[in-house]
Amino acid sequence: MAAEGRVLHAQLHLLDRQLIHERTGELLGKVDDVELDLDAGIPVLTALISGHHRIPATQIVAIDTAIKILPGDLDLTKGDDWVEQHIIDKIPGAGDATE
Repeated sequence: MAAEGRVLHAQLHLLDRQLIHERTGELLGKVDDVELDLDAGIPVLTALISGHHRIPATQIVAIDTAIKILPGDLDLTKGDDWVEQHIIDKIPGAGDATE
């Protein structure tokens, strides 16, 4: 993780930050919650949670104004099609919007 040795405050540096795919630049979601392993000798970040997905700290590449990750086999955009079909498409005029 690129942020080694930095002091991070979860509320300021992690929560509500955009998750970005390191290689493609794709927007993958936002950080909803942070889990810490308090049983470790020194408390360590074990996961970021986006929706229902836990993202291991080992997949975090950089923490800046956004959090860059390498999602591996996580499909963080799985719910996007459902939201588009069942919510967005039902909004009057939404079919006229450009993508």
